[in-house]
This record gives sequence, structure tokens and C-alpha cells, in this order.
Amino acid sequence: MNEIRVIWIVKRFLICLGFWTLGFSQEALAAGEYRPMGGRASGLAGISVALSDQWSAANNQAGNAFNNGIICGVYFENRFLVKELSYKAMVFSACLKPGAFSFLFQHFGTGKYSEMKTAVAYARKFGKRFSAGIQLTYYRFLIGDGYGSKSLINCEAGLQFRPSKQLSLGFHIINPVPVKINTFSGESLASLFQLGISYNFTESLMVSAEVEKDPLSSVCARLGAECRFAGILSARAGVATGPFRLSIGAGILIKRFSLDFASEYSQVLGFSPAVSLQYQLGKQETHIRRQ
Repeated sequence: MNEIRVIWIVKRFLICLGFWTLGFSQEALAAGEYRPMGGRASGLAGISVALSDQWSAANNQAGNAFNNGIICGVYFENRFLVKELSYKAMVFSACLKPGAFSFLFQHFGTGKYSEMKTAVAYARKFGKRFSAGIQLTYYRFLIGDGYGSKSLINCEAGLQFRPSKQLSLGFHIINPVPVKINTFSGESLASLFQLGISYNFTESLMVSAEVEKDPLSSVCARLGAECRFAGILSARAGVATGPFRLSIGAGILIKRFSLDFASEYSQVLGFSPAVSLQYQLGKQETHIRRQ
């Protein structure tokens, strides 16, 4: 997310809302812009494509095929400590044979402007090392004070490949079909391509890297690491470009519950604290132990 665009759009909301319609300019924040969900991804500066955890259904559907049992989770992020930029999400997954079915609900914004994303997804493994997933997504954009709303449908898809127990590779594409929000302005849903790699050097140390590209911005690169302690605790840190930002996070596992805290820091706009709570029923390969 471009920080200058964020400042600009907030000022527009508060000062010039009367001039807004659903066909806002492409100079503004892209509608439907992707944001990784879950406290683990937030602590790793947004890294998620090559990982498999309780939020894979939201971040790379293919990773959900490596999960087990019933999973549910809730997530909240106060982006730059501005309530108008807050994210809320919930996920439910049934990871059974032969595949994993999931439901996702995500909300961004407030009454002045908000985006709602509702999705259903399916993922399955092909052999022991390869998985694929696909998601059908319903978007709804709303501008308050009677300015109207817009509903659209698009999709996401992902792949994961694990050539060894230590190494995982991931690919994810978001909104591959250029669906227009407004034909007059030419504004379309934000599209994104992501590639990631994750490697477990030991049972206690995982390092992951990721790159992403959309049609309007330069390449964004991310690098993160996760350390695990005593089988129930984890510490995370990450760095990302485009624009430059840092993140830290921590997680704890208590029986079938896991709790993750994180915060991203931008030199221009400050902190973005986030928290997520997950519950997993069934044989667990917890996010602390898996890729």
C-alpha cells in the first residue's frame, strides 16, 4: 500500500466526500486492495504465500490443503492507528479428505467508505508435495451519505510445492480477470501476482522471502524470520519494500487455541498493531511447527 496514497485518500474522505463517486481516480487507493490476514503474516511483514497456517484460506488457498481438522479464526488490524483504515476478518475452514473447504469474511473502513469481501474456497493436495486452491470472491464497496454502492465478483488461485520437508514454494494470483468498478473512469479491481519461498533451517528457525507485483506499482519484496521456543512460543520479524517498513510479532499456543500479536512500522505513518485468535479442532500441525 502506497503511504502517500493512504494519506491522500483519508483527507479526501474527511474534506471532499461530496465529490466522491464509485468511479474515484486511479491516483487514489485501489479498490479491493489486498492485505494479508492473520497475526503471523503481519509479524512477518505480510509474508504468507509459501506458508501453511490457519489463515492460508485468506492468504494462499493452496496452503490450506496441508491443514487438518476444523479451523476458525478472527483478526483485527488498526492500520496506522486510524480507525477509517482498520481491517477485520474471520475465517472458517473444514480441512478434510479429499480437500479443504473454507469461508472468509473481511471488512475494511467505516461508514464513510467501506469494502466488504466474502469468499468461499477449495484446496486439495495432489500427492504429498503439491497442492492447489481456488477462491470465488464477492466484493461490495459502499460510500456513505447516499453516494451508493457497487458489487462485483472475481477470483483468486494459488499453488504450493514442497520438494522437501524443509523447503516450500508458493504462487498466488489475485483478481486475474480485469473487472471494472466503473466504466467511465476505467477503475478496476486491484490485481496482484505473488511468489514466495520458505525454508526451515532447524525445527526452531524458519526464514521466508516473497515478492509481489501489481500493474500500477513497482515490485514489493519481503523478508522475514520466525523463531520457535519450547513448542508453544514464537517470535517473528520482517522487512518489506515499496514503501519500506518493519514488523515484529509473537505467538503463543494454548492447547487448541493460538494467539498472535504483531505490529508493522512505517517511518511516515507510524504503527499498525494487529491481533488474531485461532482455534483448531483435529489432529494439529500447528502454525508454530509447520512451514
